[in-house]
Amino acid sequence: MIDIERISPKAHQMLVYGQITAEDARKFVDFAKQQVAADEGGNLLIDMVSMAGFSWSVLAEELGHIPALMSWLYSLDRIALVSDEQWIRSAARLESALLPGVSYAVYDADEGEAARAWVLEENERAHAGAVVERDVGADVAVIELVGRLDRAESENALDLVRARLAATGATRLMVVVRRWHGFDPDAALSAKVMQAKSDLLGRLDRYAVVGGPAWLRQMASTFGPLVKPEIRSFELAEEDAALAWLRS
Repeated sequence: MIDIERISPKAHQMLVYGQITAEDARKFVDFAKQQVAADEGGNLLIDMVSMAGFSWSVLAEELGHIPALMSWLYSLDRIALVSDEQWIRSAARLESALLPGVSYAVYDADEGEAARAWVLEENERAHAGAVVERDVGADVAVIELVGRLDRAESENALDLVRARLAATGATRLMVVVRRWHGFDPDAALSAKVMQAKSDLLGRLDRYAVVGGPAWLRQMASTFGPLVKPEIRSFELAEEDAALAWLRS
């Protein structure tokens, strides 16, 4: 099923759930054509968390209306897609490359509130709030990752850390990864991010990585002894131990 509703004067939500049929596809195409005829762009939230599957007739139905669909999509300002399926999120990121000029953000199932806030233009950054700062005292800078890192949020995280270190004179950093949703490739290519990381590593004596996927902790453990600052990784349950090591 596909249900479409207006959630603000400038935004619609498309809830996709259960089995998607050719009739649902026609409903979607008709809506897109109406929007084009009304010359109405705006923002779109696509929630696919409860989608059970689709039939091949759906694909055939949509392929026959590609020009109308693309005309509508190109008219949008922001598109947010929420799904608990990795293949859907990956396909959406590829699709976003075909829509230059449209801000397209992809979210995991537990990021639905962030997606809605962005579509409603309550947040300027698509993944605003993925990084938060914690105050544990002036001797250690602490940030927590609770979402996906795109370029804007990566730059924001580094700005937070550098400001904290400059204000307190601290030389120790703890990054707590509570929920890992990956990072956008262009974040790693940002000149600002690369320069800030280099500057940051030069300021630190110790750096603790707490939580996150196993490969991230393994990388920290492997390269930690070889670089400055000294880096150690900890399980999420070992946050107190990480803080004690930083302060030792």
